[in-house]
Formats: sequence, structure tokens, C-alpha cells
Amino acid sequence: MLRIAICCGEGFSSGFLSRHLALTTVKEQLQDTASFIFMPFFQLYDRQDEADIAMLMPHVEHKFTSDKREYRIPLYVIPYKVVVLPTARDYIEDAEDILALSAGKGGLIYFPGEERVARVSRNISHRRYLEKTKEKKKR
Repeated sequence: MLRIAICCGEGFSSGFLSRHLALTTVKEQLQDTASFIFMPFFQLYDRQDEADIAMLMPHVEHKFTSDKREYRIPLYVIPYKVVVLPTARDYIEDAEDILALSAGKGGLIYFPGEERVARVSRNISHRRYLEKTKEKKKR
């Protein structure tokens, strides 16, 4: 089972999102695939063994880019638009794909071309976004 930590500064937005995703996981019948937990930024380094990946709220990206500690798990900044229409499946697909991109390394990982999360326009998983883009090009 994939363990996904949702993180921000104090926990208001990440707490809300992690609860929403936990409920959505059950509705989408994905509870055997992944679990979502809330974890505040200031606890992440010490608790990183509790998660396979940490997904960071975009408004706290600066805290992580200035954090010089070595993380053992991948850290992924959730693009602003992805936060707006969350489904558990989208988050799980992004987590799986970021884990594959990380190749076992920790620290900040971005999808190619999405290093500036404020400019990301997709509101679905990166995987499905690429599939839809590929389909449009075929037409």
C-alpha cells in the first residue's frame, strides 16, 4: 500500500485535503491501494519513515526549497490547479509516477516542465494529462 503524506505549514489546508482524500479513497474503492495522512512541515523530517512520498501544498514550497536537510523520501509540490479538483486516483497516479521518477532518491522532485507549479494548468493527474494530450495530437 502506498503511504502518501499531505503537508503544509500549520495544517489547515493539508489537514482538510488529507481528510478529503482519505474519504475519496473509500468512495473510489482505492483504500487497499493507498492511504493519505496529514503531516505538518515541521514534523516531516522526523516522521518521513511513516510515508513513501510527501505531497506538499504549493503555498509552502519555499520552506522546502530552503530546507537543506537530506530527505529519504521524494517530496512533490502539488500544483495549484490540481488542489482544486482532487480525486484520490489523480493523487495516487501522481504519487506513483513521482516515485518512479525519483528512482529511489529523496528530496524535491518535479514532473518535467512543471518546475514552476504556479504555471501548471492541468487539473488531473500528470499521467492522464499526458494521455489526453497524446490523444489530441492524434486527431
